[in-house]
Amino acid sequence: MIKFNRTTEYGLMALRHMSRKQSTDPAEVTSAREIADSYGLPFEITAKTLLRLKDSGLIHSACGAKGGYTLLRPLDQISLAEFLDLMEGHQSIVSCAGDIKQSAEGCQYDTRCEIKHVMGRLNEKVTRFLSGIHLAEIAHDSFNLGNKGSST
Repeated sequence: MIKFNRTTEYGLMALRHMSRKQSTDPAEVTSAREIADSYGLPFEITAKTLLRLKDSGLIHSACGAKGGYTLLRPLDQISLAEFLDLMEGHQSIVSCAGDIKQSAEGCQYDTRCEIKHVMGRLNEKVTRFLSGIHLAEIAHDSFNLGNKGSST
């Protein structure tokens, strides 16, 4: 099962908050303190999360008394897969299906493994699925698995 780390959760909350706020006024800025206080989050972790989002190019910061953060890209242009890569690094369901650096470390069962190709294909499907979900769907409560091509 995919599990988001706390920083990723805080990042999603912050982007959602900024998106809602900027939908009424695109020039509106948001502070780390505002987000932390709004959701009862630890301020230090929230501030570090916003810096990470800024460094990744998703948000912009403005300094000064009226400073804060604004979105650089609309959330409908950011896939969940891209966001997870930015926040947590490249992930895979098993290490041999991950990036080349992880695969190069090897696996003690590599020579006898009968499922690594299946796991690689499964990993590709999960990545494609996450790439088809945009943060706007999460931010605006419009995420619906039934509309993603599921036959069940």
